[in-house]
Amino acid sequence: MSWETNSGLQAMRQLSRLLPPGGLKDREKVERDMEEMISRDYEPYFSGNAALHLLAECQRCGRCCREEKSIAVSIEDCRRIARHLGLSQKRFMMEYTRPHSLKAAAVGSARLLCKEEGEPCPFYDPLLPGCRIHPAKPQVCRAVFYLSKMNLLLCREEKEIKAIPGCPADALLRERLAQFRRNLEDEPGAGERLEALFSSHRPEVDLFLLLLRLKGLEIYFGGDRAERLARRLGLPRLAQEDELRAGALLYAASLIYGRSLSGAKQKK
Repeated sequence: MSWETNSGLQAMRQLSRLLPPGGLKDREKVERDMEEMISRDYEPYFSGNAALHLLAECQRCGRCCREEKSIAVSIEDCRRIARHLGLSQKRFMMEYTRPHSLKAAAVGSARLLCKEEGEPCPFYDPLLPGCRIHPAKPQVCRAVFYLSKMNLLLCREEKEIKAIPGCPADALLRERLAQFRRNLEDEPGAGERLEALFSSHRPEVDLFLLLLRLKGLEIYFGGDRAERLARRLGLPRLAQEDELRAGALLYAASLIYGRSLSGAKQKK
């Protein structure tokens, strides 16, 4: 078994240290609430894209900064970006944001960054390159492209985890996954074992998939809502990205290459 496969399995087992004494609490109710936030109809595409998000490393090419028509920011975003810039939250909101174009009932307290359609984000700097506030960028910027609503709809409609055209970070990640696939093809039965792993209902896999979905909700909605769900489950905290990445590699590979892996050795 490859080093990366062993590493992923070991990382999933280590997640058990997050479990409260006696196991998870109120899981059925929490999972129903999670489904109201993101329907199970979007699985495995939601969790699959969450895995890709954890694995991809933004290359700061500036494409998102230039092409997004509008950029929504939450109050939490405003607070974080203001602190990063050394401004008060009030001053940041006055100078850099404007009211949202949608009604408050639909978007709550969210606002929009001040930019005209066709213009880049005000924090885009081609000399850096890319985002001037990258460590503190808005939640919607963290979620793009994998966990954008448009990408999730497209994945569900076409029933596959879609590549992101023109995104250098996605291209690099796809090559990494392809190399992982090539390594597995040299191991007899590795493809079948990888496919079987995520339908096995093993405790460590079951917990990993739950924590990955929670991480996806954190990326999609922001930390507060996901943290409340974690507390209701009795978890001391959400899993950190580093704790999920090794398992995410196995999961992403199983979704993108699983079927072809099973027959790869037979076709040679």
